[in-house]
Amino acid sequence: MGRVKHANILLVDDDRNFLRVLTYHVREFGFHATPVSSGKEALDRLSTEKVDLVVTDLKMPEMDGLQLLGAIRQSSPQLPVIVLTAHGSIDKAVEAIKLGATDFLTKPFEKEEMQQAMVNALKLADLIEENKQLARAVGKKFEFDSLVGSSKKLRDVIEMAEQLAEVDTTVLILGESGTGKELLARALHFNSPRRNRPFVVVNCGALPENLIESELFGYRKGAFTGAVTDKKGKFETADTGTVLLDEVAELPLNMQVRLLRVLQQKEIDIVGDPRPKKVDVRIIAATNQDPQALISEGKFREDLYYRLSVAPLVLPPLRDRREDIPLLVHHSLQKLRERFGKEVVVQPEVMSEMQTYHWPGNVRELENIIERMVVFNRTGTIEMSDVPPHLLRSNRSLGFGNVVMKLPEEGFSLEELERNLLYEALRRHNWNQSQAARYLGITRNTLIYRMQKFGLKEDSRTNGAV
Repeated sequence: MGRVKHANILLVDDDRNFLRVLTYHVREFGFHATPVSSGKEALDRLSTEKVDLVVTDLKMPEMDGLQLLGAIRQSSPQLPVIVLTAHGSIDKAVEAIKLGATDFLTKPFEKEEMQQAMVNALKLADLIEENKQLARAVGKKFEFDSLVGSSKKLRDVIEMAEQLAEVDTTVLILGESGTGKELLARALHFNSPRRNRPFVVVNCGALPENLIESELFGYRKGAFTGAVTDKKGKFETADTGTVLLDEVAELPLNMQVRLLRVLQQKEIDIVGDPRPKKVDVRIIAATNQDPQALISEGKFREDLYYRLSVAPLVLPPLRDRREDIPLLVHHSLQKLRERFGKEVVVQPEVMSEMQTYHWPGNVRELENIIERMVVFNRTGTIEMSDVPPHLLRSNRSLGFGNVVMKLPEEGFSLEELERNLLYEALRRHNWNQSQAARYLGITRNTLIYRMQKFGLKEDSRTNGAV
């Protein structure tokens, strides 16, 4: 650790003979020693020099060691301090520890004992600084600016999220898969007053139905056969922190009732425990589905929706903020440069091609495509020949993504084409109107209007194929 190797140690003692011996030993240990004989002189040095550790006697005239320690804690809260005390003054040493001293030694002591105390104090200070740097790195990683883009649609969402971060309210994040819902949720947590508390992610869609209750709420030993120990659920684990309920719309209705109780009562029912347990958690929920459509289909509780959507945030799909694509591409290239050590640039015509693509997988799809092109690139320049075929306009007839239509020579009916497209989108999504609307890039209300226009119902049949 760097601080240990080149440490500057400030030595404070009014006994000049002892100070001279202590200075000799500290330099013998390989450290730089700065000896002073009073607390006032020590504070003067601290204001002009970089000091890594202070070693001070407790009993000194004018300003004693406890007063010096208090002054140091005011100006340099993290600076390690070792106090020296005479035999029989342990109570003063204990008081010093309570005031923030790192360690204390009772005179007389062996020089090896002093050396070990100094090394331990410096290592502890290094560890504290390392943890602070990691915390800053985590905070930077999950700043709202990590949601890359300058488009008005994205910046509006981020502006709302920045306001919500400091307010301890429930948030519902809506958006298609790959738009960055979890990233936004993490930014909300790490910029909130709960930033130093747990952040627990629950993928509701990945939990087997028979395990959802125990995963969310936990159980007590002996609650059922096989419960040999207590198990904390996600809410208990996240107590005082934040829970992200990803794909919350996938929860079965009976679990939605239990979640409603958590929101209303701030308590959970643990399997095998007759008493409810209070929990202090902030809930952030996310889904790529349309909650209103699920409510009308009887798959999502309306009362739960209103509890969750106190502050809804809607992340726009990438096709609605195409101006952000160059920024996202360059951001991905920068991350890959750090990861793989490869310097790769993108030709303008490639960037233009990427800005016309529909991006059904949104930012996640774009990042995967960029990584794939960088991994296989050998020239340092991504050219048109490097672009996956399905991204090219020449393979996207009439701009309908990957759907290639063979147009008859004799012409065709535009209305019939629209009807067939609507039918095919509905059929592919088992007549789920919300999913079909997202697939077509239109609102659910627009889809319903056009279904009524063409008389499309689940038992409809079309003549001809798209």
